[in-house]
Formats: sequence, C-alpha cells, structure tokens
Amino acid sequence: MLKKHLILTLATLLFLTAFFLLPHNRTWAEKLLGYGRDLPGQIKAMSKESRLSKRFGNDYTYSKSIAENMRKNGQQHALLLMPPSSYFTNAGMKYHVPEPAVFYYFTGIKTVWAVSKEAINAELYIHVRDGQLLIARGNNKAALQDSITVFKKLGYTL
Repeated sequence: MLKKHLILTLATLLFLTAFFLLPHNRTWAEKLLGYGRDLPGQIKAMSKESRLSKRFGNDYTYSKSIAENMRKNGQQHALLLMPPSSYFTNAGMKYHVPEPAVFYYFTGIKTVWAVSKEAINAELYIHVRDGQLLIARGNNKAALQDSITVFKKLGYTL
C-alpha cells in the first residue's frame, strides 16, 4: 500500500512538472504568481481612485481632470461635447475618450459625441491648445456646429 502511494505521488509530481514546463502553462503560472507578488503593493493603495487610475490610466486621469475643472467653475451639470480619440492623438495627447456612459461612471458628468443628435445642445466642449485641455462654452451655435463638423470628420471608435 505504501509503495502504491509513493508511486502515485511521484507520478503526480512528474506530471505537474511536465505540465508547467510547457510554454503556455509556464506563462499562465507566472501570471498567477504575479498576482501574489503584486498583493503587498495593492494593499497599500486600496482607495477607489488609485485603483481606477492604475486600471484605466490616462483615460481615467484626463476624464477626472476635466470633471474637476468643470466642478471648480460650477459647470458640473452642463452637457459636454467630447471630441473623438483621434483628435487628441493628432494633438499629441494619449487619451482614448471613454464613451459617454463610461465617462459618466468615472465622473458624474454627462457627455455627448458629435455624431449624436444632442451634440448641438452641448453647453461646453473640449479642445486642445498648446498641449492643454481647455473647456469652451458652446454659446455660439455657429462655432459649436463647426466643431461638431470637424469632430465628425475625424470619426468615432470604441
């Protein structure tokens, strides 16, 4: 009986060793062990803000920055027209614009894309000047329509 247990244990160890020597399985095991190595650092940064910032990077950081500026100016209830991601790429910024529902989840600010029928009703819109994100008023409907036309030409992608 003891001999059978010993043989079964050795066979299991041999099988597991061979299993983790395969390239895909080794990669999976390293990823699994990586979670354990990251745990102490993650325990030190448990706040929602730090977790969202680490997970979503610039997408979250820029979105929160825009929302913070709107709150400082008392504009948190205004409808915001967001340009497409390609607009920011052309301006030299790495910002993938979240879709309106995700932007609202991140910030609590309502946004609209230029391809929406509601775009002309936007009270504010974002643009870039000299590498800075700026929020402009959409009071002038002709200027707003020009911005919408330019944003539409750039195209929207998720």
